[in-house]
Amino acid sequence: MSTAEEKIEPVVVRGSTEDPQQDGLVAAYEYDLQTWRKVLGEYLLFEWGVFDHPESPRPVSLDEAGTRFFDRQLELAESTASHVVAPRRILDLGCGWGFLLQRLARWFPECPRLDGANISRSQLDHCGTYLGERGLKDRTNLYLCNARDVRLLPDPDDPYDLVVIRGVTTHFSYELYEASVSALADRVAPGGLLVISDTLYENADASAAAITDDTSDPFELRYQKSPEYFTRVLNDNGFTVRDQRILPSNTDVAHWLLELRSNIETHFPEGVTGTLEELRSAAVHLSIMMLRGQAAAHSIVAERND
Repeated sequence: MSTAEEKIEPVVVRGSTEDPQQDGLVAAYEYDLQTWRKVLGEYLLFEWGVFDHPESPRPVSLDEAGTRFFDRQLELAESTASHVVAPRRILDLGCGWGFLLQRLARWFPECPRLDGANISRSQLDHCGTYLGERGLKDRTNLYLCNARDVRLLPDPDDPYDLVVIRGVTTHFSYELYEASVSALADRVAPGGLLVISDTLYENADASAAAITDDTSDPFELRYQKSPEYFTRVLNDNGFTVRDQRILPSNTDVAHWLLELRSNIETHFPEGVTGTLEELRSAAVHLSIMMLRGQAAAHSIVAERND
């Protein structure tokens, strides 16, 4: 079978409300894959990692640390849910380059349908090839879809039992975060789970500390959310938080960020501009905030009320 036949083609799902952030955020990810792999690792995981582990005395790669973190979140979802977790439909909202969808397919081999939604067509194109080559075409659907338009995803009578949202709402305005959670509430089954990872800030309303030196803020990092605000929006939309903890540790997150900075400076010794420079700068500023306790990575498992 040829690659063209294996590839999963994304379907466009678009509502009537335009998102003013979308074009700028999409443009921030438009480097070629090899550039991103030099920065993030082979798996292209863009959401922290767990390094401090008794079975890992050797140096731990970004790929291993990132996979370990995601697996830990799935373990927490299974151990804290009010029921046995056996999803029949899964959504990865902000599915990136596709590695986590592949991981979910392996973790839940009996799940017949996995959906990935993203605003970046180039990322979805890679997802389609990556997942198709791994035999997942019959189980996977990809959608070019903004988070506010989740209600419009196909087959509303087939609700989601598990939704993964990792490193996504970091980029959302407060209005978009609230709209997306409201939309998810309409599409998640009673007892369905949200598995979330996001950066939350102490005294967020009072501390709009600069995370980067780039006033254009291409990754939309200025919308700092407090843990209290973040969970209140979930509760107001019919979700009960089953588990919330700082994971990875602030030390591990700073380690991950400084690995990114080192990768950029090592692979691009002549210097970088634009998005990569913004990312390099953000890694420095945010790692300092983590080590000072001004911010933390929060792992949240929330369950849809009956």
